[in-house]
Amino acid sequence: PVAWKLRDSAAFVAARSAHLLLLGESGTGKEVVAQTVHDLSGKKGKKMVSRNAATLPAGIIDAELFGHVANYPNAGMPERPGLIGEADGSTLFLDEIGEISHELSTRLLRVLDERGEYQRLGDARVRTSSFRLVGATNRPVAALKADVAARFRLRLSVPPLEERKEDVPLIARALLRRAA
Repeated sequence: PVAWKLRDSAAFVAARSAHLLLLGESGTGKEVVAQTVHDLSGKKGKKMVSRNAATLPAGIIDAELFGHVANYPNAGMPERPGLIGEADGSTLFLDEIGEISHELSTRLLRVLDERGEYQRLGDARVRTSSFRLVGATNRPVAALKADVAARFRLRLSVPPLEERKEDVPLIARALLRRAA
């Protein structure tokens, strides 16, 4: 019953276009829920872009998210669209979004507004990206920068496996099939 309620909630939020924050313990399937929301949304025709925010290197996190123009910062560097550019028209899933520093969170604010404005590094031109951000965290919402948390108008709690014991054999069977 808990999983069915989660499915119904995922279908409900998939029909909306606002940014979504998934909350839940590690290992509860937040990425599966994010993929389900994407697959049920109007953006399902494009591949969902996924990244673990905790693995974004601090020194190049801006380039990873926003991209950069050709030859910036060094000559010979190819142009890079960044995760936000890649996700244009689709969904960007950032797992462990609670691990992003407050400093970077501030730089996300403009792109999370309705117009989706951002700039690639070394670019004078303002770009726009029509994407939906699905963030996931095992931290409390209060751990996020307040104005970033406010941009996530939709929130969905993914119940822990201890509340979904009936699902454990199904999950184990699916993992074994995938491994085989």
